[in-house]
Amino acid sequence: MDRQAGAVGNWVDWAARNAAERLVAVGVLAVRPRRYASDGAPAGLSTIAGLRVRVATQAEKPHWHASTGIYGFLHVPPGEFRIEVDDPTRRYLPQAVSAQVPDRSSVGDWLTRGVPPPTGAPGPLILDLAMRPSSEMPLPPASTALWGVLRESAGGRPVPGALLSLTTVLNGANDTVTTLSGADGGYLLVLPGEAVNRAVNPPLRNFERALTVRAPLPPLAAALADKGFLAGQPAGPFALGAADRDALFVARDFQLRAAGGGPRPRVGGQNPSVPVSVGERRRWDIELLP
Repeated sequence: MDRQAGAVGNWVDWAARNAAERLVAVGVLAVRPRRYASDGAPAGLSTIAGLRVRVATQAEKPHWHASTGIYGFLHVPPGEFRIEVDDPTRRYLPQAVSAQVPDRSSVGDWLTRGVPPPTGAPGPLILDLAMRPSSEMPLPPASTALWGVLRESAGGRPVPGALLSLTTVLNGANDTVTTLSGADGGYLLVLPGEAVNRAVNPPLRNFERALTVRAPLPPLAAALADKGFLAGQPAGPFALGAADRDALFVARDFQLRAAGGGPRPRVGGQNPSVPVSVGERRRWDIELLP
């Protein structure tokens, strides 16, 4: 590239860093992390600010544009990459996904020459992520939520990186809320769709919900311990197909224990259901059985 073309290219790069529409025009990857609600509900409308977003093996740091809620990358080469997101304030669980970054080199070449890209030129990859709250997330008053620590019943060792899935409701229909136990075994399941049933008298505000716990198999547990909670977790754990999931996790039997109370054991060979009370945040520790 000659000196003039280099100057134009630098201007395009500067403009992309400082204007959201330019970032979309010349960028290759835009990440939009939003707050998870449930499997059946769309993620929050606002992008979460203040997160750390990185592309594994790449040194580039994203440019944040508050107007569009985009963490934008300009120079990631084409190919499949692992995207990692974590929260310095620890409100949200760290999460990793895999993404195919498109080849937009021709678009950059057109723009540095001051010529609009041709119709059909590849656009940037816009990646939406649903970020689950961590057990340290402050919740508004009257939130409906379950929280606690996932442990092995023998020895009490916390279990990080387990998949938790709880049945719930959303607008009267069946729904599911999913999360991972955190690095310390802590979990938080927020249930925004739970509502008092006023069709009965007296109104019903307490419900029993089914919980499924899948603990990491030894290779995944070793990766979490050796590499750390974010680097060791699989990409896209909530979108895994059954075969891929079962290669990493195993369903476990468990009992529940209320804060300061006795256990809620398995009954008739079935794991216990979890009591949910609308408008309350209740603690239930989960103890995995041998």
